[in-house]
Amino acid sequence: MEKSFKLRSAIEKEMAAQGHNFSTLSEKSGINRGVFSAILNSTPPKPVSFHQLATITEALSMPPDWLFDEYVGECFYDGKPNRRRIEPFLLACSELGRTDLVRHVLERLLEDLKYVPFVFETAESLFMDGKFAQAVPFYEVAVEHEKHQHSVRLSVSQYRLFRARLSEDGEENLKAAVQFEPFRGSLPVWLKLDALLRLGNLYYELGKYAEMEVLADELFEAASKRYDEMRDPNFEESANELKPIPLKPLVFYYGSALLHKHLSLIEQERYEEARLYGAKYADLSDFAIMDDEGLEEVANFKIFALGNTLDLELMLGNFSVLPQYAAYMDEYPNEALLCLVNLVRAANRHGADVDDLLSERYRSLDHYLEQRPDNYYPSSVVRSTFASLHYHLAVYHHRRGRRDYSAAHVRECWKLSQELNNQQHFRQLASLLSLPPMFNPGDESQADEPPNR
Repeated sequence: MEKSFKLRSAIEKEMAAQGHNFSTLSEKSGINRGVFSAILNSTPPKPVSFHQLATITEALSMPPDWLFDEYVGECFYDGKPNRRRIEPFLLACSELGRTDLVRHVLERLLEDLKYVPFVFETAESLFMDGKFAQAVPFYEVAVEHEKHQHSVRLSVSQYRLFRARLSEDGEENLKAAVQFEPFRGSLPVWLKLDALLRLGNLYYELGKYAEMEVLADELFEAASKRYDEMRDPNFEESANELKPIPLKPLVFYYGSALLHKHLSLIEQERYEEARLYGAKYADLSDFAIMDDEGLEEVANFKIFALGNTLDLELMLGNFSVLPQYAAYMDEYPNEALLCLVNLVRAANRHGADVDDLLSERYRSLDHYLEQRPDNYYPSSVVRSTFASLHYHLAVYHHRRGRRDYSAAHVRECWKLSQELNNQQHFRQLASLLSLPPMFNPGDESQADEPPNR
């Protein structure tokens, strides 16, 4: 009862300081005078509902969390948890960022493990409302107290935590992925599709292409299985089946699996294997389960397949496709940045001169972020892609003896790598140490002229 005593003492003290008695505060708050008397004077005192606490706080013009610390005692009045007081209190603590109180109350509540479902359901409610950060402590506590290591509830909690923890920090994202990965197999099908897709995207961004390939195969298997199920005339999807936010059409996950496989093979320089995959997602119009959103995704995959096929040709040294590549960048400006990266990579691989195309197409990161047509790619992806572009441009200009240009791109790559905390980019920068010195003494006159900018 210690906290309850402090709660009542604080209310009485503030009432006196503002010159209130039961009658005046009752009139101002709308709470019956007799209720005030029961709360403050009865033996034992009447428990305070959270609505009453909020009303009293507002009537006394105090900050919303004025008595939150003291209210914990009301949640466990006489040592027993009361959900009618705990639930609104926890939600209010979440809204005001009082994670300390959320964890404190949940730890006390879960001394009885029968409340684990309640904690999980509260977390789900917050998450589905888009309150990802507020849901995190609920999922964390649910995970800590879940007894069954292979339960769907545990897997879903780990998946939600992975989603909520993704940021622009590459190393923190990798930690979140490693923590979540062992639970991906136990997820409900739609969440599994989303999880495998996000893991694949993350590993692509971090340069972990072998891991990306494994996940692409898993994603294809899961999407194909659901496709077969949904085409069965007797198939009925459960109304309670958990869905990701946002939910994409099945063809999106199916096509993404093939796209991820294609990209992972290209990045691993397994070019002949990669040749087999571009056509597999270039035309998905025969996919049997389709709506308008699905048709839009099919159109996107056609664009991606064309670009990746041209990339592959460049990597194989076929620079006769450059006019087609330039036209592709003009027609699909969202893809122009990645095209530049692959163009410079191919040029470095084969010693080709692409100065003219770079002079026409290269723009600064700020310019690209401002001008990109529909924000298709998240800012973190754009920034990571630009870090790669700076690295490859540093190599390109180094090989042409352009010391200042090369150094400028090294600096920009370093700056973005630090901001993103991306070890892949740091490793790329470290590889520059293996390049031969740019000039012998007195040889600076041998440098090529830089492209006009």
